[in-house]
Amino acid sequence: MSIKVIISLSVLVLSLGACASMTSKPVDKEPNATKTLDIIKIETLAAKQDRVISLLLFIDRFSNDTLDAQRKSFNETNQALLENKSDLTGRIKLAVMLSLPSSRIRDTTKAQNLLQELLQENSLNPTESALTSLFYEYVLDKIKQTQKNKDDLKKLDLNQQKLETLQQKYDALDKKLNDLKNIEKTISGRDSKVTSKPVTKP
Repeated sequence: MSIKVIISLSVLVLSLGACASMTSKPVDKEPNATKTLDIIKIETLAAKQDRVISLLLFIDRFSNDTLDAQRKSFNETNQALLENKSDLTGRIKLAVMLSLPSSRIRDTTKAQNLLQELLQENSLNPTESALTSLFYEYVLDKIKQTQKNKDDLKKLDLNQQKLETLQQKYDALDKKLNDLKNIEKTISGRDSKVTSKPVTKP
């Protein structure tokens, strides 16, 4: 799965979340307390969606940043998390920076651990969870592909070693065969000399 697909799916999830939050209840029949509660819910949802939009914008910007700019973002996020370890947005950003294919500081193993921790804690809202899950699946696929490539490379090296061993055996046998042919020629040469030598009478 490409990172463009992840971002597109995230936008889709965000849009669906916004649609699901809309209610068609008549306003004039609701008590003031319920109205206030609904307003708070809408504001909270909007804030959560803003957080995800902010993350998507960050992903887009970070993907196009230079190495120095990426390092700066990574160091700043790390420093902020040292001061506030419960910052979910900061933790997602850190995991994203370690998992993006365009990241110069990429480390899929660390990214997998961070994303797994976030998902297991159940502290994310549904949209954040969907975004984090997409990145988690992407990182898992990447790790599996990397491992497969390593295994294929090992098999290739092993086959190359076997081929080299067989070549050495073939070369050794070929040398022995040539040595035997040379010995045979030498013996044949001696026999022909003995046969052709004139017999001298005493």
